[in-house]
Amino acid sequence: MRYPGSAIRLVADLLCPERCAACDALVPPTELLCALCLTATRRLGPPECPGCGVPRTSGSRCGACTLPEAPIRRARAWAAYDGVAHPSPIARAIARFKYHGARRLGRRFAAVLASRVSAPDIALVLPVPLHPRRLRDRGFNQSAVVARHLARSLDRPVALGAVVRTRDTPSQVGRATVATRAANVAGAFTVPRPAAVRGRSVLLVDDVWTSGATARAVALCLRDAGAAAVDVVTIARVL
Repeated sequence: MRYPGSAIRLVADLLCPERCAACDALVPPTELLCALCLTATRRLGPPECPGCGVPRTSGSRCGACTLPEAPIRRARAWAAYDGVAHPSPIARAIARFKYHGARRLGRRFAAVLASRVSAPDIALVLPVPLHPRRLRDRGFNQSAVVARHLARSLDRPVALGAVVRTRDTPSQVGRATVATRAANVAGAFTVPRPAAVRGRSVLLVDDVWTSGATARAVALCLRDAGAAAVDVVTIARVL
């Protein structure tokens, strides 16, 4: 006997109810955070730089995005990230997802990210890749999990292997300047099959935008391979 998908989801929600990604309070199946944690979260949106999405009172382009030949057409994040002195709810949620195996959060992360994707010409969704060694250690690529769900909601194909990381770069944590972060990931990515992205606008998915060095390195690799445009969407952004 076959059961409708909605009935299966209802039974699953009754047996394994969803909890707030930050504090474990019970929440409706479609909600990422409880009302209290959502109130404590700084969600991002206009007015913002049309290029990188950094908050701007005027909504004009920031200095970095006025430079010619920027590899990223548009970058957006859902919330501001504070993970140092007093981790914000979104920082705690990402830590659970990334380091404590809470893979089921990927669907709800993708749901909030969908509202930050506005380009109708997106043809392909792909995640920032992990090096194979890092993937073995962690067990999964958190960006790939979100990318799968987001691609499904946008009705676009996902290409998990469109970009590969060829060099196992040290963690970006502790690298204070944009220059050191950029140097750390320079030349660390490649596109094994350029034909897969050539002439197409692609959406790159990651968990946190810190300096943008990793996203720019991947975007540059994609543009060099012939991608028409590269947009980036992240769960959170360090401001």
